Amino acid sequence: MFHYKAFGLEISSEIELPGMIEGSGVPDVKIIQGEVDQSLVTGAEVEGPNYLVTGQDVYLWWDEIGKVRISKGELVTVEPASDLESADELNLIPFILGPVMALMLHQRGFLVLHGSAVNLSHDIVQSNGFPSAVAFIGHRGNGKSTTAIHLYVEGYPLVADDILAIKFSEDGKPVVFPGYPHVRLSDEAYHQVKRHTDILTPIRTLAGKVFCDASHEFSLEPVNLERIYVIEKVQPDDGIKTGIYVLKSQETLIDLIRHSVANRIFQHTTQKDNLINCSQLVNNVKIKRLEVVHSFDDIHDLVSAIEADLE
Repeated sequence: MFHYKAFGLEISSEIELPGMIEGSGVPDVKIIQGEVDQSLVTGAEVEGPNYLVTGQDVYLWWDEIGKVRISKGELVTVEPASDLESADELNLIPFILGPVMALMLHQRGFLVLHGSAVNLSHDIVQSNGFPSAVAFIGHRGNGKSTTAIHLYVEGYPLVADDILAIKFSEDGKPVVFPGYPHVRLSDEAYHQVKRHTDILTPIRTLAGKVFCDASHEFSLEPVNLERIYVIEKVQPDDGIKTGIYVLKSQETLIDLIRHSVANRIFQHTTQKDNLINCSQLVNNVKIKRLEVVHSFDDIHDLVSAIEADLE
């Protein structure tokens, strides 16, 4: 059994998961190997091409990769399509660390957004003593991880990549629980970043993504969420430079709902709670549009624009 810690939870797993912080406490979540048969489920509340929701269970499956059942936010049962020792079957791991973990966190009451975040502790510490973070959300391929790793290279510690797990403090302020001390980059993005830094170490390549160590100054302490940027990617030859723009409140709420885990999988079953959480986030965090050019010729423009926006 392997023991890890992420998102403020102790996790024990029968499957080795790369690039995670070692844990030691009584597990809040267990990941085991076992049989998963979604065909036996009747009366599904929500059903899609590769998922279904029934009661306190969520079932996911991927052709030639495997099946998963997530129960009550406490137990994850994994049935690989083949032996986990095989190179092909290792492609199941990104799904465990990605959508499976995101849905498990949703079951545990987190507001879960698809996004990345970095720590601004060098610059901003709020009144409760927690450091602050900025987060990046956006459509797949718009550069959430790439933006985060650009800032990481410039000295801003990573908080989360791909999964933003948010809860609200007693005074209603959003707090991000740090995930894994690694980022997943496309091969192109990895080589672009690697040419300009010696602090990015690849851990493993899985499902076409390069898992890169980003553990420098990584902390498992919760982080106040100071700002959310909705990323829109622009091309260098468009003549547009990196810029930050104000969004209308209606636009920000729609963007949050669109990028929340509950929006697609759970639909009507938890949509009311999800809407309330997204509305609370809009009321407590400034959300802006960030137009970015992902080129190291423009990296200082990106960092300077964010730093100036936070002043």
